[in-house]
Amino acid sequence: MLDAIRVMKDVIATYANNPKWVDVPLGDIKILSNTHVGNAGQDFIKQWCQAQELAWESPESTQSPWDARIENITFEIKTATEDVSGKFQFNHIRHHRDYQALLVLGIAPSEILFNAWRKGDVWEGKSGRLASMDKDSSATFKLTKKPSELLSITEFTDKINEIAKSLA
Repeated sequence: MLDAIRVMKDVIATYANNPKWVDVPLGDIKILSNTHVGNAGQDFIKQWCQAQELAWESPESTQSPWDARIENITFEIKTATEDVSGKFQFNHIRHHRDYQALLVLGIAPSEILFNAWRKGDVWEGKSGRLASMDKDSSATFKLTKKPSELLSITEFTDKINEIAKSLA
């Protein structure tokens, strides 16, 4: 008799994570669902802001058009893990939502990177080229970044202050 569990385990084994995610400091993120990767990214940013003594506020509703208010700036936060080609794909960026800046968090096997831009700069292409996620719609976009286009998390406070100054 065929053992369905064994067959499924064999199939799953053919989809194992890329070896670059094995035995590395941040490899555990690859076992999370995409939703939980995003939640973990937001929770990390919250705790990082608190550690950096930056003002943080969560929206009152899960239906809020923004994910966090940092130093009185509303941010859309997108988190991605490094893909097999060494890039980050930040998905579901929406222009119709009411936020002031986009913050992207890139998780590589052994480092945490980020960048942030004013919303207007994103839509003017200053953050890079946005690609539509749906050929029949212009509601949601993807931004692909190389690690060299992101900043070390140690530069976070300076970047947030730079954006705050540009929006003042």
